[in-house]
Amino acid sequence: MTNSDIPAFRVQLLPAPMVIDADGLPVANSHVVEIVFPGDTIDTTLGKVNTIVGPGTAKIIVEDATYRGISLC
Repeated sequence: MTNSDIPAFRVQLLPAPMVIDADGLPVANSHVVEIVFPGDTIDTTLGKVNTIVGPGTAKIIVEDATYRGISLC
């Protein structure tokens, strides 16, 4: 699958992480698998997490396809 084949998905963080389409609507049968933030730690409800390095993107699953590098909004 090339980058031009990837649908216009984004990940909405609030009120809960969810996959949305280009119109801002939730995508059925989708899951946010991983969110990556810049820096080396952030505070979470479980304490500081230090496995969140990267460009501020998410990995998602829609139906049976996995997409990486999805932008956050």
